[in-house]
Amino acid sequence: MVMRFGQQPKPVDAYPHTRLKSPAPTTMSTNQSVDLEKPQESGPPAKKPLKHSVAAYNEDTILTGKRLLAVFVALLMSLLLIALDQTILATALPRIASDFGAFTLQGWVASAFVLSQTVFLLFYGQVMRIFPAKYVLLVNIFIFEVGSLVCALSANVGQLIAGRTVSGLGAAGMFVSMIQIIAQVTRLEDRPRLFGVFGAVFGLSSVIGPLIGGGFTDHVSWRWCFYVNLPIGGLSFFLVTVLLKSSIPLGADPTKRSRRDQWAAAKKLDFVGATLIAGAVTSLVLALQWGGNTKPWGDKDVIICFVFAAVISVALIGWEVFRGEDAMVPLRIFKSRSIYAIVFYSFLTRFSLLLFSYYIPIFYQAVRHKSATASGVSLLPFLLGTVISVIGAGQLVGVFGYYWPFCVASPIFLAIGSGLLYTLKPSTSAGTVIGFQILCGVGVGLGMQNSLMAMQVEFKDAPALIGQASSMGSFAQFLGGTIGLGIAEPVFASELSKNLLKYAPNAPATIVEESPVAIWTDIPADMIPGVVLAYCESLKVVFVVGVPIAILGLITALFIKNVKIEKTKIKKPKAGEKADAPAADVADSEAARDGEGDEERTEVGEAGVERA
Repeated sequence: MVMRFGQQPKPVDAYPHTRLKSPAPTTMSTNQSVDLEKPQESGPPAKKPLKHSVAAYNEDTILTGKRLLAVFVALLMSLLLIALDQTILATALPRIASDFGAFTLQGWVASAFVLSQTVFLLFYGQVMRIFPAKYVLLVNIFIFEVGSLVCALSANVGQLIAGRTVSGLGAAGMFVSMIQIIAQVTRLEDRPRLFGVFGAVFGLSSVIGPLIGGGFTDHVSWRWCFYVNLPIGGLSFFLVTVLLKSSIPLGADPTKRSRRDQWAAAKKLDFVGATLIAGAVTSLVLALQWGGNTKPWGDKDVIICFVFAAVISVALIGWEVFRGEDAMVPLRIFKSRSIYAIVFYSFLTRFSLLLFSYYIPIFYQAVRHKSATASGVSLLPFLLGTVISVIGAGQLVGVFGYYWPFCVASPIFLAIGSGLLYTLKPSTSAGTVIGFQILCGVGVGLGMQNSLMAMQVEFKDAPALIGQASSMGSFAQFLGGTIGLGIAEPVFASELSKNLLKYAPNAPATIVEESPVAIWTDIPADMIPGVVLAYCESLKVVFVVGVPIAILGLITALFIKNVKIEKTKIKKPKAGEKADAPAADVADSEAARDGEGDEERTEVGEAGVERA
């Protein structure tokens, strides 16, 4: 009988053919998992039924204590690079556009990095099944650093966009390999706390990015937004090289690890699928960038891009079905309703994060007459709500084992915060705006990492798919951010044009629309109040987009399985036995060796499994 995701397992005694037979004397590697879909030879009856066993890690690679802390710090430094680069230009873009005289291309300076990162996430998920995560991480840190150097030295906006694209490629490989490394060196029940810190650093870096970018722009040069990556990346590269041991990919066959085997597998990488993803996402982003911004929505170029995105997406699905197990996204990943819900929920959380990270600073610059640096500082309440909630949620999930309640609570806070931001006026008190930001930050933080944790739980019994499943969730997150900014920009531009005609019809629209800073320096004083009001009314429409996104998130969360992560229980050693016998891996357990079923194993709690 085939066990499917979301199906309630029956006692093993009900299926005698799935009982494990005592293995031959040959030692079995601990990261070989048992394929429950293939009938096994019968063996002695077990004293206890084995429930969902955790094969999602190799006990030999588990790190604890100072060693885990050191490796985790090295990973966090790499994460810092990725997160900073996504938002560090939020407050620097007006100056960059002014220096290069490229106001119409400033959106691409911001989105090239995120777009490139999004496009290659799924491809690197497939790479994780072939090459050790440590070396994938090191190679991509180097790629990221090269892109940063190109950006810092760029002589025109074209070179800057090219450098951002290269950095995005490196960031994609870094992000996926870091998730894989965490899965390799930690037990499942330890990951919520680590992912909580992971998410906090990501949120912290994303939100302080505009602050740092504003500081460099105001006091040194915007080029230091990229120079700063070089020493941080170099130190991360060194620490990963020294502290992290290389291990084979989760679920990989240890007998097929020669270079010839690896390169034979590399030839089967889905380059066509990666190209189709790039074409579909780029066409969609182009349509969103142009529509209602530089071109009307009915323009033929916008329509053509939408059509291309749809056609290429259909071709991509057909190609992935044709490729089967060699596909960039094997279709067996989508085996339960909960997986679809996790992917869409991930899409929505990232949408909200970047929406607020980019447009709250614009509110402070245009409406409150703040400098780039000060507008970054004013974003700190949003940061505070995000960081506290993501760390707190991670700790509570680690203690109680349930992540689903936080997935439900997240969009509720987000809907309230977004709705309240819609009430902003130029005269709204600072304390009120801070309170609204905190609510939005809590809404983003509660769900940001729990969607990733939910995906890891879904594939704990299929370790070979963890890399691709996690990259699918990450792809959804970053696609959500990309589309979120792509939607917000034309919405804002359209509303601003309309509101300028209403509140400041005589203001020089070209100057006002190109830079919020110009409001206070380049237009007559009697026009400033009308222009400020136009900006405020336009930003309110952008902020309220978070309400329908939150409602969709709440509905989606109801379809995510509500399961409990139990702690791994290690068998107490008998006389002459080793104390660290891994009880979590069925393939290497004493039950598999001796037919004894006395060991406890990590299991998913009963609560809500039937939900899927």
